Amino acid sequence: MAKFTKTLARGRQESERDPEAILARELGPRFMAYRKRFWSAELGLRPEIPLHLDVDVATVCQLGCPMCPAGREAGENPFPGFGLFLDEELYLSAVREAEKLGIPSIRLGLTGEPLLAPDMDLWVLEASKRGFLDIALITNGQLLDASLSERLIQAGLTRLMVSVDAVTEATYQTVRPGGDYARLLANLEAFLEVRERLGSRLPVLRLSFVVRADNQAEAAPFAEKFSGLADYLAFQDYLNVVGRPDTDLGLKPAKALPENAKHRCPDPLTRLAIHADGGLFPCCSDFGRLAPLGNLATHGLKEVWNSRRALVLAGSGGRLSAPCQACLKASGHLAPSERANGAGGGDGPGQGTGQGTGPKGWAGPNPRALAELDGQAGRPNWVAELEGQSESLWGEDPWGGSGWGKSGCGKSGCGKGLLN
Repeated sequence: MAKFTKTLARGRQESERDPEAILARELGPRFMAYRKRFWSAELGLRPEIPLHLDVDVATVCQLGCPMCPAGREAGENPFPGFGLFLDEELYLSAVREAEKLGIPSIRLGLTGEPLLAPDMDLWVLEASKRGFLDIALITNGQLLDASLSERLIQAGLTRLMVSVDAVTEATYQTVRPGGDYARLLANLEAFLEVRERLGSRLPVLRLSFVVRADNQAEAAPFAEKFSGLADYLAFQDYLNVVGRPDTDLGLKPAKALPENAKHRCPDPLTRLAIHADGGLFPCCSDFGRLAPLGNLATHGLKEVWNSRRALVLAGSGGRLSAPCQACLKASGHLAPSERANGAGGGDGPGQGTGQGTGPKGWAGPNPRALAELDGQAGRPNWVAELEGQSESLWGEDPWGGSGWGKSGCGKSGCGKGLLN
């Protein structure tokens, strides 16, 4: 890997490695306006449309990563809807509506490996044609050869996110069994060479490292080895989303928040996720697939975004639903009393014995933070829609389907080349 070593030695002598700064320079004022709206939404100013779409292109993967549901056998997978590819017609319907709504951001890839789907560069190109400003793709990098890299760059990709998690072949095989570490390095080298040859600064390259008990010793070497290669690095805490003893690979249990902590998940304020079966969900978490909001086959993006269920979920910060509670607990975002009282626990949302934190109990976004956003103090209008609503909402299905926790979605196979 002489070439790769040469690239590392050369490195990047840039003073501005912040990906937001790079994207702002390349994409202009529209990008910064979008990011400002996104940050405002995270603080509580929920917009009338989602600002970001996560698209689960495929729920299949060629690797067998023990921490990932996509790498588990069917009987070992706690989440529904694996082994699917998103139908291209559903994807096209989503990006067409997004174009009309003016949704600025999209990411291809969520639970599986998107590059297993054919012509992923055409999916990126379609998103670019439909006006998406920020277009990301997340991959394990095994299929990212020079030819595909060139097509993705020319299609308009703005962010390339590659999961690595190791600096040695032995650790890579433990963390990502079935992968080829040498091929990954060669593909990263090829991507950078193609980007340089095309004279493009985009997409920015992110390399990620999920810190686990069996790879923690390589976290510092990872930063040293790849800091000169990537535009930025991401270190993430491991969460045992599969929930099996053999997948309990974290360093230590997540720390509980202080008793007065008020963590509220920002995802329902900013994004919608599209599952490979067309289901629409409030976040990109694996747990989010247990909290369906609708389906692309029967519901529009804006319709679902402004549904009562989505509004109450956003207003409660996820504390009314069992799937959200499981996610918050796994990430250490439950205060001790909530853990002890089983807030939001049970077989469905609102069936636990925790203290009520529903719409009536929600204090709204931090007023000081809101006041700093262009002088827009006070609570956003949609909060009023939540006040006075009964928690019985969680016992009904506004779409006439099978109820919370089941998407009621049929399987969809690969599309028929609609983008060709």
